[in-house]
Amino acid sequence: MRTAVQIRPRTRDGDRPRTRILCGSPCADATGALGPVALFESGEIVAYLLRRRRRLRLFVFRTLDVDDRLAATIPGVFPRVRLLMELHTPLRIRRARALFAYLARTRRDPSALTDGFYVRVGIALAGRLVEPKILRSFLSPPPAPRDSRSASGGQS
Repeated sequence: MRTAVQIRPRTRDGDRPRTRILCGSPCADATGALGPVALFESGEIVAYLLRRRRRLRLFVFRTLDVDDRLAATIPGVFPRVRLLMELHTPLRIRRARALFAYLARTRRDPSALTDGFYVRVGIALAGRLVEPKILRSFLSPPPAPRDSRSASGGQS
């Protein structure tokens, strides 16, 4: 089952909500009544930023295989999803964006990380962090680049 996420670009009317996808690779795009819609396959991690007037909210969720009536309902997202993080403050949103930028830099697939990882990150972001590197400590070290000689098993 695919999950539809509404994308609402900036308008002149400041009362309308704006939305953006910060993380996630849509498998297809469509056009809905309110504008473009991004479609995601099941099991994908999506970071969805919602801005209304001056208030920000960041939702990090995993798309589901089936519509579960006990799953979370998020504005602009259909069907329901497994909500992993919901952030409201600019500082916490900035730290979550930095985490997704770090994952992209180190070529890690956010969907390959467990739900427990995102729950731990959400708990860490909810508290006061002394050092932002705490978030990176939840990850295992990135794989070392393979040397062509060691990969072939030959000697020099």
